[in-house]
Amino acid sequence: MEKNFFTGSIQSEFYFKVNFECFICLEVESGKSCATLLSNLDFKKGLFEEFLKKAEKELNTIKSMMTIKSVGSASFLREVKSRIEGIKFKDEKLVQRDEKFEVVYYPNEGKLRVSKEEEKKVDNKIVNVLIVDDSKTIRNLLTKVLSKSEKINVVATAEKPSDVEELIRKHKPDVITLDIHMPEMNGVELLKIIQPKYKIPAIMITSVSIEEGPLVLDALESGAFDYIQKPKIEELSIVGPLMVEKVLEASKFKSNRRSSSSIINRSKNIFNQDCTIVIGSSTGGTTALKDILCGLPSNIPPTLIVQHIPAVFSKAFADRLNSLCPFTVTEACDGDVVKNNHVYIAPGGQQMKIKGRGDKKVIQITDDAPVNRFKPSVDYMFQSFESVTAKENIIAVILTGMGKDGAAGIKKLKDLGALTIAQSEESCVVFGMPKEAIALGGASEVVHKENIAEKMVEFSQSFKREQAS
Repeated sequence: MEKNFFTGSIQSEFYFKVNFECFICLEVESGKSCATLLSNLDFKKGLFEEFLKKAEKELNTIKSMMTIKSVGSASFLREVKSRIEGIKFKDEKLVQRDEKFEVVYYPNEGKLRVSKEEEKKVDNKIVNVLIVDDSKTIRNLLTKVLSKSEKINVVATAEKPSDVEELIRKHKPDVITLDIHMPEMNGVELLKIIQPKYKIPAIMITSVSIEEGPLVLDALESGAFDYIQKPKIEELSIVGPLMVEKVLEASKFKSNRRSSSSIINRSKNIFNQDCTIVIGSSTGGTTALKDILCGLPSNIPPTLIVQHIPAVFSKAFADRLNSLCPFTVTEACDGDVVKNNHVYIAPGGQQMKIKGRGDKKVIQITDDAPVNRFKPSVDYMFQSFESVTAKENIIAVILTGMGKDGAAGIKKLKDLGALTIAQSEESCVVFGMPKEAIALGGASEVVHKENIAEKMVEFSQSFKREQAS
């Protein structure tokens, strides 16, 4: 293997640790990558072109199928851009020559985006957590799990809801965990008391049972940040890291991000039903979906939704939406033929994809492995539409949520002609999935939650205009 040439999985964090003249990484959709370090002298010797040839051979593809990422000085990246695009790059806005900039080149779009590289801020803040649960065993388990993180400090625990307000005033926690079932009142009732007063992000602790589904959904609509399955000792190694991740994300949550959507005028805004809508969401998604769907007219095109949700909650979620929306909402079943005026929610704990059958589209529910840790997975559903996108009008939407599930899929759909929407940062509970989609160039438009319903109708009408022309 040549010096300064290696392959493997390159993490985005690595881009911000480089201190050499230029770092270039070539990536393909499978996740395989090639990277090299080049100096100005190496570049003049033609080593960049040599690297491209090696990458094509190593990755078994052509340059146009790769994403090119670079970090380096402004003057050096001018050279990279001119070699890639064959044009000169002006950098009047790139002030200091010693500043670092990141470049991402998307060959399929013929675009290269340049952004100033910022130093990664080290967040040394300790997140103070108050645990509320009537079970001493669960209180101890939660304390044990969360205390493993150096960034989390369990400041207090409470057995009874009546003790909570005093503990809030005394310890000023950044995050509260609330058990669903407790003496005196349940966790949702307690949430409705403390949320308006203190606006502290709350995570509901649930046994994830059918009976608790409606309560958890009520809690989310009442301002809870998210929910976590009540831990079992034998599952701590799996559940523990997720609990820590959610608590840290909750500490960043600003309650003013939750707002209901505008209801579009259904008498004037009518869908062109000659299209299909696909939506993916995670943390904060149950409320966002309710707001957006309730803002749509009754004549919607077939709509498929993946919300990261446990198996026992998905039907309750679909039933709740069905009672609120002017069209039919159901939990999807294997073999469902998609039709207008119908929304299909992916069942929790399973994967949902679409298959063509003649002139019809049929839902398939599978027990395939998790994708991006999730089952159902947004990417899994989005990618199943790749085979039908060329002959179908697709509107793809990615909403609030942690991680990157759906980002790669929505980018591919956009490349194939779909119109795509990413929820804006200020309207997200967690700006994770939309952020990743935007970074990949997967969003036709970035839209505030209040305007997504209207934008979907507008996109559907643009398909109609294209057909007419």
